Amino acid sequence: MNETCDRCGPAVGAGYRVDRVGELYLCGQCASRHWPALSAQGWTFWPLGVHALAPQARAAVRGGPVPDAAWPLA
Repeated sequence: MNETCDRCGPAVGAGYRVDRVGELYLCGQCASRHWPALSAQGWTFWPLGVHALAPQARAAVRGGPVPDAAWPLA
């Protein structure tokens, strides 16, 4: 999967897929920046290529940044 960040453009790889009615692909920096607004609107964040369910939820509760996908699938 070679998805790129929908906010930064084709030069930046995506680390997260965000869905609700449609879907967005965001890098870790954009996911951190837009997490509060998108999650308040009901968007769900899914890390790309990792075995985890929404690790950013815990970071967002603490007010921390959303980490980039760090554990790629083997």
